[in-house]
Amino acid sequence: MVPGPVSDSYDPEFSTGANADDVRHGVQCALMKIEDALGPELKNIVAVAQEAIDMEPSVTVMCFSEKDLRCLRFAALRGLESV
Repeated sequence: MVPGPVSDSYDPEFSTGANADDVRHGVQCALMKIEDALGPELKNIVAVAQEAIDMEPSVTVMCFSEKDLRCLRFAALRGLESV
């Protein structure tokens, strides 16, 4: 017996597209705070990572809510999976 059709809004990880949208929105809101602090300039990530090893990094003080931090941790862990 073949299972019935799956809804277009079904997401295998988050169960629905709406739940995935909520997660995406949480990550985007936290990311906006980072972008506000760093400005629009993008830097090569390899150079940035090596800079942190070779010299004293500059410090930016920011405030994040628990929600922001949990969304950013999720995004960072996802990012590590792709490196």
